[in-house]
Amino acid sequence: MTHIIVHRTHPFQYYGIRLLLLLLAAALLFGAFELGYMQSEEDIIEAKGGRKSLLVQQSVLKKKNIELSKELLHLERKYLLEQESCQLIQLSMNKDQKKIAELENELAFYTAIVSPAQGKKSIYLQSLEIVPYKPKEKDAEKAQGQQYQYQFILAQKLKKRTYTKGYIRIYIKGKQDNKSVKLSLASLLEDLAKKKEVKEKGFKYSFKYFQKFNGIMRLPKGMIPHSVDVIIDSKKKKSVIELSDLEWSQAGGIKYVGQ
Repeated sequence: MTHIIVHRTHPFQYYGIRLLLLLLAAALLFGAFELGYMQSEEDIIEAKGGRKSLLVQQSVLKKKNIELSKELLHLERKYLLEQESCQLIQLSMNKDQKKIAELENELAFYTAIVSPAQGKKSIYLQSLEIVPYKPKEKDAEKAQGQQYQYQFILAQKLKKRTYTKGYIRIYIKGKQDNKSVKLSLASLLEDLAKKKEVKEKGFKYSFKYFQKFNGIMRLPKGMIPHSVDVIIDSKKKKSVIELSDLEWSQAGGIKYVGQ
């Protein structure tokens, strides 16, 4: 007959061990949770501190950017002012140079009159200019043909000067409708009163040293000029001086200076 021996276990001991194990497991889980919470809290604090640092850096950079923008704007304004000043100085220099050139020409002109050159005729054409003239917009609409501004100077070179009188006639030669034409400057004047005065004999002169003439003329529509003739008739000296075929430039008209 076989006997089976079974060890007797106390219930309190069995459940107590299991309870102890559960408590230990709970303690471990709680400890792990606390450790993780503390670690995450440190990370949050560190992150907050880094964000704050970034915000401070951003604020500093923004302030520097504003200061640099102001400085750049100031430099741009300063550059524009200096550029405008340079342009004004350049314009002033150009005007001064132009004025100096005009004064030099006038000085040369008066010097030539005061000190007559040998071989120069008693009366001569010192200069002649007929250059394109740009009318005002309201006048341009009514304009028929190209307008020109003319200016010429007569002078005499004699050691003992006396008043000389006479007439000067200027003729413009060219083509119109494939035909050769020759028109007097007097017949092309815009000033009707002056036109009537000089129409027959030409421009009347009377001077001791020199005399200047100027005004506005208009070429007929379709006329293409190519040269100019000048006739100077002196009453007192009983002489006639002719200048033929002075060249006309289509772009700039004519600019003649007597030798």
